[in-house]
Amino acid sequence: MLKRGFTLLEVLIVVIIIGILAAIALPQYTNTIERSKAGEAMANIGALRQSVDRYWYQNSELSDVSLPPYGGGDTNLDVNNPNKQEKRLYDYTFANDGTDATTRKYTIKATRTIDTNTYVEWVQANNESGQFYKSSNLGGPTP
Repeated sequence: MLKRGFTLLEVLIVVIIIGILAAIALPQYTNTIERSKAGEAMANIGALRQSVDRYWYQNSELSDVSLPPYGGGDTNLDVNNPNKQEKRLYDYTFANDGTDATTRKYTIKATRTIDTNTYVEWVQANNESGQFYKSSNLGGPTP
């Protein structure tokens, strides 16, 4: 008599191997998804940075710059307020860190709408230099 099929032990080994692979792959998959979503925040921050810099060059100050939250009004920058998007992934904030007529210092921060521990941030330290910071789950340096 010819027997075909798998033994219980063979099936259990395959199930265990699949379970181990899934346990390893799922966290990596979710991290990859979050990193790709952070690309949206970096692109929006880039557009906001350019607009803030143009505003500073035209007005020599940033005291009037604002990014109203969702449901708020428009920004006084020459770009659309990313907080006005209904299905946005990040909430954006702007902070003037002591800009004057000769030096611009500001921070633009994008915080994930569903997870406040995930963020992307641009810190403009002076006229020549600024740096992106990211939360540790996005693999970035934190301030």
